[in-house]
Amino acid sequence: MLPIHDENRPVIRPYVNWGLLLINIIVFFLFFVQGFQALEWGIEVFGAVPSDILRGERLWTLFTSMFMHADPMHLLGNMLYLWVFGDNIEDAFGHIKYLAFYLLGGLVASFAHMASVLATLPSYGIVGLDIPSVGASGAISAILGAYLVLYPNARIRTIVFYLFISIVSIPAYYYLGLWFLYQLLMGMFSLTGLPSGVAFWAHIGGFIAGLVTIRAFGVKPRIRAEVRERKPFRPLIVGPGVRTPFVDVTMDEVRVRVLAELPGVEEGDIQVKVSEWTVVISAERGDIRYFRLIELPSRVIPQVTDFKYQNGVLSLTLYRSL
Repeated sequence: MLPIHDENRPVIRPYVNWGLLLINIIVFFLFFVQGFQALEWGIEVFGAVPSDILRGERLWTLFTSMFMHADPMHLLGNMLYLWVFGDNIEDAFGHIKYLAFYLLGGLVASFAHMASVLATLPSYGIVGLDIPSVGASGAISAILGAYLVLYPNARIRTIVFYLFISIVSIPAYYYLGLWFLYQLLMGMFSLTGLPSGVAFWAHIGGFIAGLVTIRAFGVKPRIRAEVRERKPFRPLIVGPGVRTPFVDVTMDEVRVRVLAELPGVEEGDIQVKVSEWTVVISAERGDIRYFRLIELPSRVIPQVTDFKYQNGVLSLTLYRSL
C-alpha cells in the first residue's frame, strides 16, 4: 500500500511542513549530484553514529541525521509520508510547536534505535555501534502516531498493489494500525540478531513518542470557526427567470447545516443533490424557479438528514466526513 494523499484538509497553510520537505530534498541532492562518494561522505559526517553519541561526542548529528538520506527511494518514501500526513499535524500544533514536535520525535526515534543496537550487541558485535543512521523516518513516525490519535477516521487515498493496481480510500486507523504492526513485527524480528538495513525501532520509538506527546499535551484537531455564507439575492445565468435563494451555511465539529430561503414553492417541488464538497438546491413551481450551487466548508458524507421545509425556508443537515 502506498499513500497518495489524505482527504483531510488543513485550516492553516503548512509552511513548516513545506520547509521541511524542501530542506530534505535540497540536502540530499547537494550530495547526490556530486556522486556516490560525496553522498557516502555526507552520511559518515552528518549521520548519527551510536558509539559517538554514547560517548557524548558529535551530539549535533542527532539533528543533522534527520535531514540526510541514503538513496533516492529512501528520500521519496519519507517525503511522501511527510507530505501526506505532516500538514494536518502542523494544523493541530501550530507552526512553531509543530517544528519542536518534529525534532523531538526524531530525537526519541534516534535513542530508540541506539537502544535496539545495544540490545543486539551479542549478535552484531561492537561493529553495529559504528554504523551511522540517517533519515527523517523517525520524526515522520512521530507524525503518524499523532495523526492516528487526532484523525483516526480520516480517509487515506491509497494505491494498493494486489493482482491489479487500484486506488482506494482507507481509514487512518486501519492504514496506520497496519503500518505500526508491521514495524513492530519487523522490530522484534531484528532483535534476533539478523542484520537489517532499516531502523525499525526508530520507527517504533517515534510512533510511540507521537502518541504520548499528543495525549500528554491534550492537542486537539483544529476546527474551522463556524462558517457562515450569506450572499445577496441575484439571478444566476442558467436560464430565464431563475432565482438564487439566500443561503446560510454553518458548521460545528461533526455537522454542516444548510438553510435556504425558497418562498413560493412546496416541499415536493424541491430537489437537493449532495456530493462530498457541494450541495445543489433547485426548485420549480409555476413561474418560480430556484437554483443554487453551494460549496461546503468541509467534506461531508453525501447523505441528507433532518430535511425540513417550513414557512418558505429549507433546512437540512449533513455530517462531516473526518
